[in-house]
Amino acid sequence: EEQELVSQARIEVEEMEWPEGHTVTKGVTSLHSAASHEEQLGRISGEFVGIESEMKVGESTLKFSESANSWTYSKAIQNGLVDLAERYGDEIVFMGEDMEIAGAFGINLPLKARGHQEKLLDMPLSESIIINSAAGAALGGMRPMAEIQFGGFAALAMNALVNNAAQLRWRWGAEVPMTIRIPLGGKTRSGPFHANMIESWFTNDPGLVIVAPSTPQDAYDLLIEAHALNDPVVFLEHIGLYGLRGGKTGWGDTINQLVDTETVHQRVAEGITSIGSARVVRGGRDITIVTWGAMVHVAMNASSKMAKKGVEVEVIDLRTLVPFDFAKCVGSVQKTGRLLVLQESQWSGGFGHTICNRIIEESFWKLEYPPVVIGSLDTPVPFSPTLEDHTIPNSKLVERHIERACELA
Repeated sequence: EEQELVSQARIEVEEMEWPEGHTVTKGVTSLHSAASHEEQLGRISGEFVGIESEMKVGESTLKFSESANSWTYSKAIQNGLVDLAERYGDEIVFMGEDMEIAGAFGINLPLKARGHQEKLLDMPLSESIIINSAAGAALGGMRPMAEIQFGGFAALAMNALVNNAAQLRWRWGAEVPMTIRIPLGGKTRSGPFHANMIESWFTNDPGLVIVAPSTPQDAYDLLIEAHALNDPVVFLEHIGLYGLRGGKTGWGDTINQLVDTETVHQRVAEGITSIGSARVVRGGRDITIVTWGAMVHVAMNASSKMAKKGVEVEVIDLRTLVPFDFAKCVGSVQKTGRLLVLQESQWSGGFGHTICNRIIEESFWKLEYPPVVIGSLDTPVPFSPTLEDHTIPNSKLVERHIERACELA
């Protein structure tokens, strides 16, 4: 019987005509298709009008709280995991290393406390096995949540993720609903293998959705929405934002928020997602900073200081790296005429260059100053606090770039 099925399938394939070339772009993920050659060519026409924010100059959407009911970034993720466990029941399993002892940062403790111990699957010390097993579970009808314990360890899962899980939808229409949590980022004093910013490893690989929350609210929302997609979603959570140092980030800030846990579930129930939508977190008129993750807060600090010098910076939090919201970014740059792209990863080869070039293509004739990408130095991530602090972009460096772009320096 199996042989007959295979033989019949082979006959059907042999009788098929080759597909039309333009169809190759379709269905890379459930959210987007690839751009065509014609679309790429049309970007330099100068005809595209981006989406301009209606936010008032100097106004910010980021609201933090010192309330006892507010959540840290890590608590938002913890509570998101618990809510997912209760929402998906037997469909969900949490796969990773040290899962039964709460993981490297205690993220799984609330899962255990709420009676979801049986959903924690302690895997072998092999990132390849973790991702391949999660992909298999997804193909089998489950919705697994896989964890790569630290960013640098993801190198060991690349084949499983980018050659297998990421491509199955495009290759043969399979749905692979799995979320891959990857803690990463600097200001953690954890050095190489652990603090690497690795988004550029994945942004060139079609088939993945990639999100990078910067706040507790987005950490909760994007986790819930990511797990509702029928795609492999890479969830980049910044360890430096966890609030491990008495509730403060690695930069010494407090970003706790009163998290709304209802709206996102309503969106999911209605089949709506905010994934793929950037957010203007500060209105401005003189220059645009496009950034994501922990660098959102660096950009906001620099912007507040520049406002005292009469320069109003518009800050855009991408939230989603793939697919990224170019229309909102272009709209802002067409308004301000100046662009800084701020990334924590090393300058060379960073995703910021892709973002910068994409925005330039649509807004070149509106530019008043050469666009700039700001990134970490092209070195491994140091252990030493002094070396790490010197390596990563800080608000003073961003201020200097703003001053030069706005001709204050």
